[in-house]
Amino acid sequence: MTCSKFSVRWMAAAVMLAAPVGGGALAQTDPPPGAGNCPSGGPNRIWVDALKTCIDPGGYLWAEGYYNDYTNYPADADKFYGIGTLGLTLNTTTDTGPLGTLRGFADVRFQYRSADAWSGGPPELQVKPQTLYFDWSGVTVGFRHSFFDFYENANVMGTDPAIVGSSTKLPVAAYTLAMREGWSATISAEQGNYRGAGIAAADAYSGAVFGQDSRTPDFVAALGQSAGWGKFQVSGALHRVAVNGDVPWMTSSPETWGYALQAGVMVNLPMITEGDSLYFQTAYADGATSYLGLVNPSGDFAPPDAYLGFGGNLSRVTGWNMTAQYLHNWSPVLNSALFAGYGRFDINDTAAQITYGASGGDNFNAGTNLVWSATKDLSFVAQYVFNYYGARDYVNTSNGLPESSQSAHEVLLMANYGF
Repeated sequence: MTCSKFSVRWMAAAVMLAAPVGGGALAQTDPPPGAGNCPSGGPNRIWVDALKTCIDPGGYLWAEGYYNDYTNYPADADKFYGIGTLGLTLNTTTDTGPLGTLRGFADVRFQYRSADAWSGGPPELQVKPQTLYFDWSGVTVGFRHSFFDFYENANVMGTDPAIVGSSTKLPVAAYTLAMREGWSATISAEQGNYRGAGIAAADAYSGAVFGQDSRTPDFVAALGQSAGWGKFQVSGALHRVAVNGDVPWMTSSPETWGYALQAGVMVNLPMITEGDSLYFQTAYADGATSYLGLVNPSGDFAPPDAYLGFGGNLSRVTGWNMTAQYLHNWSPVLNSALFAGYGRFDINDTAAQITYGASGGDNFNAGTNLVWSATKDLSFVAQYVFNYYGARDYVNTSNGLPESSQSAHEVLLMANYGF
């Protein structure tokens, strides 16, 4: 570690400490002159009468400092690193008359990182779209969270932290039917390569490598309700699992379909303290491993969607998860989230169990944070997350985890200013 690299990390860490709940949204203020026709939004919204459009720009600045470590952490990886973020947001609302309201959403981050999560440098500048889509009469097209997702790591702060559960942003084309009393139903086609966990050879010693054909989108359906008591959603996804290219000993490329099912609920708890809430979520996956949202810091022994046997059969990996989170407001300016998740996967191919040295894996993580909103635009956070990733019926075959389990720790200090 050079002195310059050390100073970059700690300069980032010294500036920091977190994001307010809700992603740094600004408090409502009186509309500026000329914005009287705009819906509610930030203080800088502008009404363009010629276009019948309200333009609502905004943004945020984040400074984050991380410490992370896990069992057998590589000596050349960075345990301390920093991230600086400039996020620019733009929401637009256009009145199209009888055709309804056209809404556009954009959130783009310009980030400088001194290292990758659970890894090393070199420092680099990244440009990452977080959301970039429009809604019009129930049609949604663009880049945003999957409609399968529900909890989405709500109230877990920072760029890198995550817990068990699907939280994936990807290109979508969807239609949502809004119904009475807050009910809605959605069907969505979502880009498949964001969800491909890969296809592995059942015989790990063979050295065979298979590409995954992700040209077919995943098909997602969701049904839910949002009301004063909270919200809930049930969702499902169909995921094609197919080998990309020829398999030398076969006349055709094998394929199958996997799927995932999920149910989640969030309940508001004003009887405890105004703003308190409780999340529960669970999912089951069969040949669609990414929908479990497992957290595997080392990347060793990452489960694929399926294992391919010598006879050409695809044995799908199955699994399930559970996630819970409680958000408590200690005061109007101080709150904490307590969160935990458990996920497991099962290898259903005997040859794969033997050659990879496990019948499956378990993943558990838990964490908490403390958020202080110093002003309506400035917040600070401290957060800790513990992660466990292990193999069941472990045998060291040099093809799975280097040992039976890995324990990981992550500490985040962060500062957020919204504008």
